[in-house]
Amino acid sequence: MISQGTDTQKAQHTYKKQDKGNTRFILGSVASIVASAVGYWCFLVLPLSTSRNFGWANFRNYFDHDQYSYLAIAVNVSRGNLDNVEPFTETGTSHYPRLYYVILGLTVRAFNADIIATWQVVGVAFQLAMVMTISWLFIRLTSRAALGIFGFVPSVVGVLAALISGRWFHPLDNHGVLWGTFGTMFTLNGEAAGMAIAVMAACLLVGFTFPRSGGGTDVRQYSHAVIVVAAAVAIGMLANVQTYSFLTAVYFVSYIAATFGLTKFGNRWHAISSAAILFAVLLGGTFISGAVGPLAALVAGLAGAVPGILLLMRRYPALVWASAVGMAGAAAPTIVATLSGIAQHDDFLEYRELSSENLGVPFPIGIVGAAVPALFLGRIFWAGIKHNNKAWLSLAIGIAVAWPVVATNDLWGANQEPYRFWLDSFILATALSFPVLAQVLVTDASSAKSARLAETAITADGQMPSIVAGEDAAKPRPSIRLARSRLLARAGGILVCGVLACSFLDYIGFAFFVHNQGTATFEDAQAGAISTVAQSMPDGDGGIILTDPCIDPFRLKAVTGLPTAYYNLGLAWPANEPSFRGLLEDREKGSLDQRLAGQAGVDYVMIDSSCEADWQRQVNGTKVAETVYDTGGSEAAVTLWKIGR
Repeated sequence: MISQGTDTQKAQHTYKKQDKGNTRFILGSVASIVASAVGYWCFLVLPLSTSRNFGWANFRNYFDHDQYSYLAIAVNVSRGNLDNVEPFTETGTSHYPRLYYVILGLTVRAFNADIIATWQVVGVAFQLAMVMTISWLFIRLTSRAALGIFGFVPSVVGVLAALISGRWFHPLDNHGVLWGTFGTMFTLNGEAAGMAIAVMAACLLVGFTFPRSGGGTDVRQYSHAVIVVAAAVAIGMLANVQTYSFLTAVYFVSYIAATFGLTKFGNRWHAISSAAILFAVLLGGTFISGAVGPLAALVAGLAGAVPGILLLMRRYPALVWASAVGMAGAAAPTIVATLSGIAQHDDFLEYRELSSENLGVPFPIGIVGAAVPALFLGRIFWAGIKHNNKAWLSLAIGIAVAWPVVATNDLWGANQEPYRFWLDSFILATALSFPVLAQVLVTDASSAKSARLAETAITADGQMPSIVAGEDAAKPRPSIRLARSRLLARAGGILVCGVLACSFLDYIGFAFFVHNQGTATFEDAQAGAISTVAQSMPDGDGGIILTDPCIDPFRLKAVTGLPTAYYNLGLAWPANEPSFRGLLEDREKGSLDQRLAGQAGVDYVMIDSSCEADWQRQVNGTKVAETVYDTGGSEAAVTLWKIGR
C-alpha cells in the first residue's frame, strides 16, 4: 500500500511538472510572438508614423502612381459601384483581380470609415498576421518558444543593394527594381496583402506537413488535413487578389510538394521524367506562348511538377485531390473571366500580354540579390543530405527550381514582368527558409550535444576503439571528424550572418527614404475646394470630370469618388480609350482639346485659377460652381464647367 501511494504521488508530481512546463512554453510562445509583432511595428511602421505631418488618413508618398489606381477601385466600391469597370472613368471593363479592394471598399461602406485610413490599418493588420504566423512556424518547427521573436526578421532582409548599387534597391531597365521584402510590402496594396496571405498559407503547409523537432507529423490526421486543404484554398483565392502573388505561391507549393513526392516515393526515372518535361516546356516556351498566349505559357511552366504530384496523389489521394480542387475552385472566378476576355480579343488583355519588355532580371544582380535566402536554402540542403531529411531537401530543391523558372520567364517565352515574380519569390523564399533553417540548426545542435556526450562517456570509461591497420587506419578519429564538422559549421554560420547583416543596410536606406517622403494629405485648402465644388453637381449625374494640369486626377478621385478623366495604361482601359489617350496627352502639355473631350465622353472640366495652363480661356461651356480657397499667400478658385459635346 505504501509503495502504491508513493507511485501515485510520483505520477502526480510528474504531471504537475509537465503542466507547468507546458504553461511556461505557451506563455513564452505568446510573449515571443508579441515581441516579433512589436519588432515589425518598430521597423516597418515607425519610420513613416514618425515623419512630419503623418496621419493615418494620409496616403503614403511611396511609388504611389499605381497605388492611387488601386485605391480608386476601393473608392468606387465604397460609393456603391461594384461593377468591373475601369476605376477612374467607371467605363469599359476591368479584368484586374480586385477582391482585396472590394473588401476595403465594403469595409469603408459598412463602418463609414475613411478610405485611406482603412487602406493603412487593414494593410498593416495583414502584415502583422503574417509576421505572427512566421513566428508560430519558428516555434512549431523548433519547439523553442524564444525563437518566435525572429518572425519579423524576414521583413527587413535586403538584397545587398547598398553594397552593390549604392542605394537601398537595385535599379533595372525600364521601371523594374529589386528590393527586399520591405520594399514590396510597404505599399499595403493588393500585392502586399496577397503576399501576406501566401506567406501565411505556405507557413501553415510547412508547419503541418514537416516533421517537428523531437516529434513527427501526420497529414492523415483529420485536423492537419483540413488545415492543409484550407491553406491550398487560400492560395487559390489569391488569383482574385493579385496575379503575381497567386502564381508565385502556386509555383513554390507545387515544386516543393513535387520534390517531396519524387524524393520520398519516386525513383531515378521519375526524377528524369520530371526534369525532361520541365526542360521541354522551357525549350518550347516561345512556341507555346505564340500558340496559346503568354499567360498559358506561364502556367505550362508548372508541368515539371506533375510527376511528383502524381506520386503524392498515389499515397495521399484524398488530401491531394481536395487541395487541388479547392485551389482551382477558389481561383476560378478571375481565371474564367480572364480567359473569356482573351477569347473575345479584349484590347486591353492583348496589350497587357504583349507589353512586358525589358523587365527581366540580369543574371549577376539576380543571383547577388538572392544571396540571403540562397545561403539559407544551401544550408538546409546540406542538412537534408546529412540527416536524410526529405522535407528539408524538398524545400531547398523545390524553391531552387521554382524561383529561377518563374523569375526568368522572359528567357523562355512567357515574358510576364519577370522582375515582379523575382520580388514575390524573394519574399516567400526568405519567409519559409528562415524558420526551417532554425529547425536545422536546433537539430544539428542536439546531434552535436549527443555526440559530445557519447565521446565523453567513452573517454571516461577508458575504452576508446582501437585503430586497426588497413583502411580503418586512414580514417580520422571521431573527435577529428567532429572538429572538422564544427569548423565547417562555424565558417558557414559566419558567412550567413555576415551576408545577413550586410543585407540590413538596405533596410536602413529604405527607412530614411520613407521617413523623408512622408504622406500626402487630402485635407488641405484645395482639396476642400474640390470637394465643395463637386457637391454642386446634379445628383445622379455621374458625368466624367477632366481636370486641368494643376488638379491631380488622383486627388479628385480620392476626395470625391466621382468619375475622373484618367486611367492607368497597365491596369484597365476605359471605353473610347484612343480618345482618352489623346486627351490626356494634350492635358500633360497644358492644352485642352474639347473636341477630344466630347469624343471620350467627358461632361465636366474642373479648373484651378492659379494654374499656368489657364484653361479658363480655353473652356467653352456653362459654369456650374466655383469655390475660392487660400493658397497660403493669395487666393485661387476651383471652378467646375459643364461642357457641350
